[in-house]
Amino acid sequence: MSADAVAHTPHAEKLRVGPLTVPGAMKALFGIMILIGGVTFALEVSSDPTRAYAAWLQSYWVFLCLGLSGTFFSAIHYITGATWSVAVRRIADAFSSFVPVAMLLFIVVAIGIPHLYVWSSPAATQGEGAKLIGKESLGILRLTPVAFIVRNLFFLALWSFFSWYFVRQSTRQDETRDRALSRKNLNISAVFLVSFALTFTLATFDLIMSLEPTWYSTIFGVYNWAGLWQSGLAGIAIVAILLRRQGALRGVVSRVHLHDLGKLVFAFAVFWTYIAFSQFMLIWYANLPEEIEWMIHRIYTGWGAVIIAVAVLKWVIPFFVLMPVRWKENETVLLTVAAGVILGQWLDAFWMIYPAFSPEHAVLSWNEIGVALGFLGLFGWQVQAFLSRHPVAPHGDPDFAASVRFHG
Repeated sequence: MSADAVAHTPHAEKLRVGPLTVPGAMKALFGIMILIGGVTFALEVSSDPTRAYAAWLQSYWVFLCLGLSGTFFSAIHYITGATWSVAVRRIADAFSSFVPVAMLLFIVVAIGIPHLYVWSSPAATQGEGAKLIGKESLGILRLTPVAFIVRNLFFLALWSFFSWYFVRQSTRQDETRDRALSRKNLNISAVFLVSFALTFTLATFDLIMSLEPTWYSTIFGVYNWAGLWQSGLAGIAIVAILLRRQGALRGVVSRVHLHDLGKLVFAFAVFWTYIAFSQFMLIWYANLPEEIEWMIHRIYTGWGAVIIAVAVLKWVIPFFVLMPVRWKENETVLLTVAAGVILGQWLDAFWMIYPAFSPEHAVLSWNEIGVALGFLGLFGWQVQAFLSRHPVAPHGDPDFAASVRFHG
């Protein structure tokens, strides 16, 4: 019987799923990728520390956003009372489990502050330099190494708490089937969403915008959130398809669930494009010296080709390929498009970060690729480790059976 047929039988209420059995070869592959990333970073930091830390920041940001997308997915699921997403919510839980790991990875970013952020130099703390980057007027948002580290550790600790809370209640429900646990997650979701809007925006200012502290954009936080959400949806779709093919989610995730994930990837391709164009158009139209230089470095040099590639991967391909219903439900098509979105998100971070260090021409080498492989291996290791400890779907959720039977 096909997975779709199983999902729509009257016995769906009895369907239970267990933890993921991960082949040893897969664990070894993740381990090798982590080793490649570590060795690549160590070699580069000894010869060109600025570029090494820039590569670390780029991949750190991409995979932190993937982790946070899982927490955001859970919060949206609970606050909207969604049914269809129960079947794939445990994948979001697995993504959320990476957020505490990111707190440890932030230590490397903190060590690299002198190499990454111009405002950390002694010259920037005195006289006109201090006034130029706003050190005398930002108050709690002052750009100093100590303030930067304290703020971001607070953000990470707060996000880790919410991630842990959602996951804890969800996994407890596998045993108790207590609907009250869903209500608790619903209540805290509102708190998370409000606090996340503020803290994530401030984190984008700290980690990315302050690389060039004389430039600013009030839409920058929304731009980065749009990338976080689209890439997170793409990541959940990829893992759902792989688990379905492997058999772990056979009879749980159907073409209907893939269709909904495909619709969301399609929709937020449009939203990301709208925000990206709005930011560009307003900067171009105003033509203010303090704003336009940032964009000139990213469109009139070799970096212009990078943002074109980003637009193709994050908008053109998802928009036109996922427009037909049948392609949203096609595993191979959705898997390919989603992988392209993830690559586009990585290139987007590359485009935002690297021109601060090489505005004249685009650069890409084994350093950026090797570090990215290491982060991908670490993220994959964390996700598979989480799913090997917990059922791959929240079968204790009272709405689980309805989600399995979901017709759209």
